[in-house]
Amino acid sequence: MAKVIIRGRIASGLGEGKYFMSIPEYKKQFAELIGIAPFHGTLNVKVDPESIEKFNSLKSKKGIWINGFESKGRSFGGVAVFHANISGKKCAVVFPEKGRYKDILEIIDNEDLRKKLGLKDGDEMKVEIEL
Repeated sequence: MAKVIIRGRIASGLGEGKYFMSIPEYKKQFAELIGIAPFHGTLNVKVDPESIEKFNSLKSKKGIWINGFESKGRSFGGVAVFHANISGKKCAVVFPEKGRYKDILEIIDNEDLRKKLGLKDGDEMKVEIEL
């Protein structure tokens, strides 16, 4: 299986991952399609300039597709997902269809990765992503 390695540093996000990862329609699809019942939040990695080209090319790849939906008059976009590994821990990276980030890789897992791996803002990170 082909893999891509993205390097960067842990960064705080906008807090939106917490909201989106708690929505039942997303949670159900993540659990069914990738086996992850996501922790309410994402681990954000600010991509190093040397990895930005790989990061941008990932955005155009298919991945595992989480369907968008409508709820209470609001439209929620789809999400491309790839299995990944950080520090020996299996997880997944997500590319929201309506995402705002230009250089932030968002990682999800069943657990709070920041706490589980003892990470803090500025820590260097290598993310291995399966294609």
